Amino acid sequence: MGSLTFHFDGRACPANEGDSIAAALAAAGETAFGRRRSELPRGTFCGMGVCYDCLVTVNSRRGQRACMTTVSDGMSVRSEHERRLADETVPPRPGPVQTLKTEIAVIGAGPAGLSAALRAATAGADVVVLDERGEPGGQYFKPRSGGYRGRFGLDRQHRRGDSLRTRTVESGAQIKTDQSVWFARSCGDGFELRGLCPTGGLHLHARAVIIATGAYERPAMVPGWTLPGVMTIGAAQTFVRRYGVAPGRRVLIASHGPLGLQLAAELSALDADVIALAERGQPHFGPQGLKAAMAAPRLVAEGLGYRVAALRAGVPVLTGWELVRVFGEDRVEGADLHEIATGRTRHFDVDTVAAGDGFAPQLELARLLGVPIQTDPATGTIRPERATDGRTPVKGVWIAGDAGGLGGAEIALCQGDMSAIGALDHIGRSHAAGLTRTRHHFRRAQHFQSALWHLYAAPPRHPPSDSTIVCRCEEVTAAEARAAIADGASDPAVLKRQTRIGMGRCQGRYCLPQAMRMLNDAGHPATSEALFAPQIPVRPVPLGALALEKPEWGGHRESAPAVRPGKPSTQPLAVKTADLVIIGGGVTGVSAALYAARAGASVVCLDRGRVNGEASGGNAGSLHLQLLSWDFGGKAVGDGSLQLQTLPLQKESIALWKDLEEELSADFEMAVTGGLMVAESNDQIAFLEAKTEAEARVGIQTEVIDGARVREIAPAISEAIVAAAWCSGEGKINPLAATPPLAQAARSAGAHIEEFAVVSGITREGPGYAVATSRGQVTAPRVLIAAGGWSTQVAAMLGASLPIRGAPLQMVVTAPGPPIVPCLLAHADRHLTMKQTASGSVIIGGAWPAITGPHGYSAILPESLEGNLWVAAHTVPQVASLQVIRSWAAMNIDIDGAPVIGPLPGHAGITVAASANGYTLGPLLGREAAAAALSGRLRQDIEAFSMARFT
Repeated sequence: MGSLTFHFDGRACPANEGDSIAAALAAAGETAFGRRRSELPRGTFCGMGVCYDCLVTVNSRRGQRACMTTVSDGMSVRSEHERRLADETVPPRPGPVQTLKTEIAVIGAGPAGLSAALRAATAGADVVVLDERGEPGGQYFKPRSGGYRGRFGLDRQHRRGDSLRTRTVESGAQIKTDQSVWFARSCGDGFELRGLCPTGGLHLHARAVIIATGAYERPAMVPGWTLPGVMTIGAAQTFVRRYGVAPGRRVLIASHGPLGLQLAAELSALDADVIALAERGQPHFGPQGLKAAMAAPRLVAEGLGYRVAALRAGVPVLTGWELVRVFGEDRVEGADLHEIATGRTRHFDVDTVAAGDGFAPQLELARLLGVPIQTDPATGTIRPERATDGRTPVKGVWIAGDAGGLGGAEIALCQGDMSAIGALDHIGRSHAAGLTRTRHHFRRAQHFQSALWHLYAAPPRHPPSDSTIVCRCEEVTAAEARAAIADGASDPAVLKRQTRIGMGRCQGRYCLPQAMRMLNDAGHPATSEALFAPQIPVRPVPLGALALEKPEWGGHRESAPAVRPGKPSTQPLAVKTADLVIIGGGVTGVSAALYAARAGASVVCLDRGRVNGEASGGNAGSLHLQLLSWDFGGKAVGDGSLQLQTLPLQKESIALWKDLEEELSADFEMAVTGGLMVAESNDQIAFLEAKTEAEARVGIQTEVIDGARVREIAPAISEAIVAAAWCSGEGKINPLAATPPLAQAARSAGAHIEEFAVVSGITREGPGYAVATSRGQVTAPRVLIAAGGWSTQVAAMLGASLPIRGAPLQMVVTAPGPPIVPCLLAHADRHLTMKQTASGSVIIGGAWPAITGPHGYSAILPESLEGNLWVAAHTVPQVASLQVIRSWAAMNIDIDGAPVIGPLPGHAGITVAASANGYTLGPLLGREAAAAALSGRLRQDIEAFSMARFT
């Protein structure tokens, strides 16, 4: 019986001192901690805070990781459903923010991080170590909990970890545990890191950064791998080594590498029934075994000891076998193994499966700091570029240990030491004592690792069957991924947009490598440029913990759009001449291509990247019909009259969106839900009343309603809201679902849409123009510039100037939650738009500024993220209970609050189309731009939006 008592779903459960919730529940026989959107159960999987499958509600706080949260006496723990919110849920609030400066920041307190901190602090440097776990040591050197249940003393691995922890603390390094680093960026004189812990935030400035975040296990993706009771080998090891808890009664281990043997021996020592150990490799003590023994005799002896212990315990060790299927309803009930060489199958009745299929480095922070990465499309491996001493191409950044690729604890210890020597030299504190010895140990460890993986070599795992889930967060099957690839998704980013692979809480850590393999198998090897863009937060964080009020502002942060990373195609363009060349493959460009082709014109639409790859695919999907607060009154550009005149076009375009959805038999995930613009004061009510009167003059029906009616429409709205402007014609649409069918319809109508065709020049040629691209030249009498924030750069090729500026803006998305935002929401005096998707995620925007990063991506400003989230939580308080799982920035357009459409003065045959409210207006703007380009005339009610207003 444990020394502590907590309650799980109202039932009393015992726990020992230091237990995680997951360990205490495993000891009590509980495996399922909640339900997915599909109602399928979920439980512990990774055991180290990566997968977010073990989320529970703790003391009324939603979204706590059971594997990372320590039990306290009297704690209330409830299972959690993704789409339901318990009545007693309390949104978190941001705590105080601590601001620190240090010379060297070390992220991660495993072997590499502690080794680096020890060296740097011993040399006299000011060192701060940040780690997400409650105690330093990492996965390899994790200490035993105070209530460890086992009966055996500490082994050598534990003793080495205890020694390293003690020496690092005594060195003077400041170790901050429970710190989740969610943001990193370089600044003028170093680096800025931001973290969160249970008591508040941390802003840390460092002159040098050593990333030692380690690796996570890649899963064996087989049918049933998402069932409760299936976990990684590392998760099972954490239960065993830290808590002395066997994760099940009848355990099957399926490994690829030596960790399976260690787990089998340690489980047997806890009297667990290990039914079998399946090892994909077929290790035998031949030349490679001798090489390993010569490089690291103690490690080889330990491995042989684990093998003997497993055999003594009667554990069948099956080499050359792999896991192929897990069975069960709400938890594991059995599993099948497959002999790789013969195809023979064996079934085992078990309640727990511990399985692993290799490791992947935690490289999110490295990518945020601009470290280049390398990919192996055939295996799905992604690694950051670094030297053997941890140095990266980014000055001041080192990567030590498994964060740069699997090497094991001995290599991590050496690399941490060498990285610290480099960082010390960087800050002017050279300290290379013992470097020769470290390099010698490093080389021996490398020899051992090379021999070890030759010993455990195994053929690649077969691709997952169609029914196998390849994205556990979004429950996407291999069949769905393959269908999208067959339908044209030829890189990870497009596959993500079309299937939602990588959009869940794990942020693509598990599914991206498998997606890369599937793309490679289909003939589309993924380069590093094609991967998901690095964004913040690097881990899901509670929205309320980041919500900090920021000042409001007017106007946009302008930016000169950079050239995004990517490799243009060298395949020649399909056609060399056309009636109309369209530059830009966003919603306006592909809509123009559709309508021009339907009008009988031959059309070539060029995009330097993917269709829908920029602002059209990166916006929040609002369908606006009433004016936003910054487009009316004192905040509006000019006198606001043009913005008002745009509203009838927006109404027409929303109707056109609906017609296209029906005509194309597509699902745009479009819904006309109505929209509320909320007010908190009499002044804001007066603003809304004036706005609705102005909107009525142009035929848009809005009304100001009181707080009671607001709460009838949106019951979760804040009590601070006293009124709102209600517009029944507003709604939402999914840009990732809506633009691709338009592009396909354009192709079906005869348009040629050419991706990765970078336009490098436009010259007059006879009666028309020659458009030079990275894939050859195309000529046409007419050219339509629909390149969004890049339109000014395109026009400059003609020597023309456009009043179109790039304005990178951010969007934020939460994990799926219960229905709390039933309609489009905006604020009368704050920058905010908010809506909830069909999947349950809340998308938050409102024109908060981003920047163009050094590598060409639009990048999030943490200050904008915090301010945007504060307005959202202030308006709908329960939004603060959800987790922020990703954010992104896209290049919006800043003109004068209204669209531009029509001929480019002085350049016959050139038409321009652009709009800051581009997605609402997209199909209409494209249709009318195509008509204007082909006929030379604008529709009369659109003439006010021509370039003439700027001359």
